[in-house]
Amino acid sequence: MKPSFSYIALFIYTLLCISCHHQLSPQGPAFANLEVNDAHGNPQLLGKTSRERLEQPPYRDWFMKSYDAYPIDSITAARLRAGLAGKHLIVFLGTWCGDSRREVPRLFKLLDCCGIASSAVDIVTVSNSDSLYKQSPNHEEKGLNIFRVPDFIVLDKGREIGRIVESPVVSLEKDLLSIVSGAPYTPHYQGGALLADVFRRGQLGKVKAHLPELIERLRPLVSSPGELTSYAKVLQTSGEPEKAELVRELNSRLFPAGK
Repeated sequence: MKPSFSYIALFIYTLLCISCHHQLSPQGPAFANLEVNDAHGNPQLLGKTSRERLEQPPYRDWFMKSYDAYPIDSITAARLRAGLAGKHLIVFLGTWCGDSRREVPRLFKLLDCCGIASSAVDIVTVSNSDSLYKQSPNHEEKGLNIFRVPDFIVLDKGREIGRIVESPVVSLEKDLLSIVSGAPYTPHYQGGALLADVFRRGQLGKVKAHLPELIERLRPLVSSPGELTSYAKVLQTSGEPEKAELVRELNSRLFPAGK
């Protein structure tokens, strides 16, 4: 199927930016509330957006359904309210993603219950296309290790103090309470998080020289090959093919039968 005009226009714009050595600014309005159609003709948002836009058609149906159906743990929310005060959140989601459609409205219902203003939350929508996988046109995700969505990052004075990846470990209320109170908290998908840290700390050659040790560190953290397959695809489409190939090699060694 031929790509939609919106994707073609987006691709041409990106090429022009690269050819002019233009640095995309995370704060720039160029792709705010950008709506495109995917390969099947379904609309999706890309780039920075607002809660108000998510509450408008065609996204309103799934947003309000999940929002209305979520029962708030009011006891934990009462304890959470003070801890969230003064914090800032960055929400990465895909309007095409079932987990995002479920968890993002639930998060906003909890924030409403805690009296957290919309100004304390930045919302970034990412693509599921092969050329922009888990990325936004302005690349607000750059350097933030976004390989699963939704991803709720909690900041205190500009510093990340924790995040919920794809879904809460216990519940939104209790996971966020652990994060803002400084209690031990480990989100899902620690295999990808470990690799991101390894890549950040060491040169690729040194990483390759210690593959057996890295495999053993990954083994208890990765439960299925799909976890690292997704991470490799993010690396590939964000311009890091060597790291992507290494992740695929690690995946094949962890799961030689493919499952």
